[in-house]
Amino acid sequence: MAWYPLRRALCAIACSMLTAAAAPVAAQTDLSALFAPAAAAEVAAVAQDWAGRLPTPTNWKVVRAGVDSATGYAVQAVSHEIEGFTHYGGLRYPRLWTQQGRFPVLVLLHGGFDGLTLDFLVNFDKDFPGTAFADSFLVVAPTFRSEPLNGGQPLGIRTSGGEPSPFDRDCDDTMALLTAVLLNIPQADPGYVVVLGGSRGGNVAYHLALRDPRVRRTAIRYGPTDFFADHVHLGAQERLDAGDTGDSLGREVADRIAGPWLAGQITLEQARQALISWCVLPHLRVETPLQIHHGDRDTVVPPLHSARADSVMQGKGATPPQFAYYTYPQGSHDPDSLDGHEQLVLDYLLELPALTEVGAAIPRPAALKGWPNPFAGGATLALTGPGADGKTLAEPVAVEIRDARGRIVRRLELEPGGETPSRNWDGRDAAGRDVAAGVYFAVLPGRRGAAPLRLVRLR
Repeated sequence: MAWYPLRRALCAIACSMLTAAAAPVAAQTDLSALFAPAAAAEVAAVAQDWAGRLPTPTNWKVVRAGVDSATGYAVQAVSHEIEGFTHYGGLRYPRLWTQQGRFPVLVLLHGGFDGLTLDFLVNFDKDFPGTAFADSFLVVAPTFRSEPLNGGQPLGIRTSGGEPSPFDRDCDDTMALLTAVLLNIPQADPGYVVVLGGSRGGNVAYHLALRDPRVRRTAIRYGPTDFFADHVHLGAQERLDAGDTGDSLGREVADRIAGPWLAGQITLEQARQALISWCVLPHLRVETPLQIHHGDRDTVVPPLHSARADSVMQGKGATPPQFAYYTYPQGSHDPDSLDGHEQLVLDYLLELPALTEVGAAIPRPAALKGWPNPFAGGATLALTGPGADGKTLAEPVAVEIRDARGRIVRRLELEPGGETPSRNWDGRDAAGRDVAAGVYFAVLPGRRGAAPLRLVRLR
């Protein structure tokens, strides 16, 4: 099945869902054909559909800007157009924001179906240790289709257009918003994009990790991965036979996929392709950057979803630090119940590896290498990749040394001349003081796609 019929199928699902769940179908409806295991050709059709989509934003606007009185964060409501409707998102600016700075981007994905709130945008990291996110990250938070941005006093209420299309099209809208931010906010660093999502947003985070090469690392709290799971099948069956179910994932499948199929609004092939597009297990790759957190007592998204993702990733040979899975014996469907996960997420999203491989469709950017690393006294930094020939450079190459909180501690210049522009960093800050032991990043400001080089200073 080509990707373009699938696009029409998904649109049909979205348009029909308001009527599909209006009345239960006859008891004991047989859903076995819908939930039969996915064939390789069906998985490939979804992957082809994803590859054929290029979510392109137009008509970018800063709709409203303000300051949250409770936290002091500068925030904005922004919008763009995609597929003929207006999509809204919220931005939270770092406390150390400057017009001349370069700031990592955190894509923040909310759970549930009630939209994005100002409280979530400004307080998602209130229990995280330190102030790295608060000081240094530009937070980009999308709404999803037909949902409100409840921005409180500083931003007001805005509602995104389009028909609800959970998970799969949520990813399209998020990718488009990220593109709009990177194109219109020059201080946002396209080489340092990380993601944090939970529940519904956790599934969208999986999709982003699979589909968007700009995403370097992804932290996920209790995201659904397998809509073919038995509990989803049973929940959808109960929803259709009895009118309701306690299984939230089964309810979504019944209302948005199984109901339209049984009503004759879409074909079985289209329904299965939609269901497979919600799943992430068949699409996981060994290089998919994931850190997964799940509580053993989660009754909304059962822990089997993360356990199955872990099994697939380990089966493919994934290892730390790029991949890790953490369980919490007392954890439920609440981030506050995942005791200690905040430090793990923080460490994972702050310590990016150097960019070593990019897809053929994306030109490899110039990058930095450093040695020795870890280092005690000083480290040599050198430019590699396209444009790294010192004999052809017209001017020095600026390098910023940043600490783990994103603050610039030293500025250096790699001088033209010679085959490889290089410079020694003596481990001192701009005032000539030895920097403390820890993690630092060497950054090429103004070079789109250039990944930061992680350096470790020893005592």
